[in-house]
Amino acid sequence: MTYVLGVLGSPREGGNTDMLLDAALEGAAEAGAKVEKVRLGRLNISPCTACDGCADGVRCVLDDDMASLYPKLEEADVIILASPVYFYGVTAQMKAFIDRAQLFWVQKFVLHYRSKKRKGAFISVGARIRTDFAAAEASAQAFFFTLEATPSCKLTFAGFEEKGSIADHPTALSDARLLGKELAQSAGPMRCPVPRRSMGMPIPGLGQNPPGPEPE
Repeated sequence: MTYVLGVLGSPREGGNTDMLLDAALEGAAEAGAKVEKVRLGRLNISPCTACDGCADGVRCVLDDDMASLYPKLEEADVIILASPVYFYGVTAQMKAFIDRAQLFWVQKFVLHYRSKKRKGAFISVGARIRTDFAAAEASAQAFFFTLEATPSCKLTFAGFEEKGSIADHPTALSDARLLGKELAQSAGPMRCPVPRRSMGMPIPGLGQNPPGPEPE
């Protein structure tokens, strides 16, 4: 059975990013996959300290909740990262999680261990109608490349600030559900729904707003 791991980087549970991730996991479950959701906002994950404590490729020496996620990541056949855009990047919770994948980076690029091939996807929401997802996508892509989850898919939506407003988009939740179904297919090449940047309704005065934290 395909194991799909969804990782929520949003600190706002029940928000737009959370809703999209739930839809993707529902789609995967409908396709027969075993699904699990990790809420990073509930966990204590310290940032990487560049201590080289993982140089042996066995474990990270930092003692926190990330220790429970390494086995899940190793087991996962599909990994879905979901994070809103904050200051052009992923959230602090998601970035700490990604940086702690240094253990897998050492295994792959230093010790040359062979890892299982996986599938991956990045789901993201930005409050501003002209949200630039490039930096957030780059962090996710680096993570997926390290964990052999390539090629990966993406689903991004700009212009959704109010909690739950993604439900007003005519296809967002169904797009996410389709993404989950496609990722859960265990046989054959991976097919991604067409990558899209779906726009929400313009927010009055948005053009004068400087970039900043973007509620998801």
